[in-house]
Formats: sequence, C-alpha cells, structure tokens
Amino acid sequence: MVQDIFAGILPPSIASNLQLIVFGGLIIFFLIVEPHGLARLWQITKEKLRLWPFPH
Repeated sequence: MVQDIFAGILPPSIASNLQLIVFGGLIIFFLIVEPHGLARLWQITKEKLRLWPFPH
C-alpha cells in the first residue's frame, strides 16, 4: 500500500521501512493513550451508548 502511494518518489526499501515505522508508532501511541487496551475502549463505548439519549 505504501509502496503504491510513494511509487516513483521513494525507493521500495525506504517505503517498506516507512510503513513499519508508522505501524510501530501507532502501536506505541495506542499503548500510551489507552493502556488498558481495546477491552476498556469497548467498555467505555458501551457505557456511553447506554446513557446516550439521557445524559443525566
């Protein structure tokens, strides 16, 4: 995917490494922002949806 976007601009090896760097950065960002993982995010979403029409 990244290779297709940057075709002709970057060599394929750099584009491949850039893809790994971005993916690793997203994993680190997600672990910092939400250390309890997807289970906690899902729990928060369910709680908000239960209370959605009635905010009080």
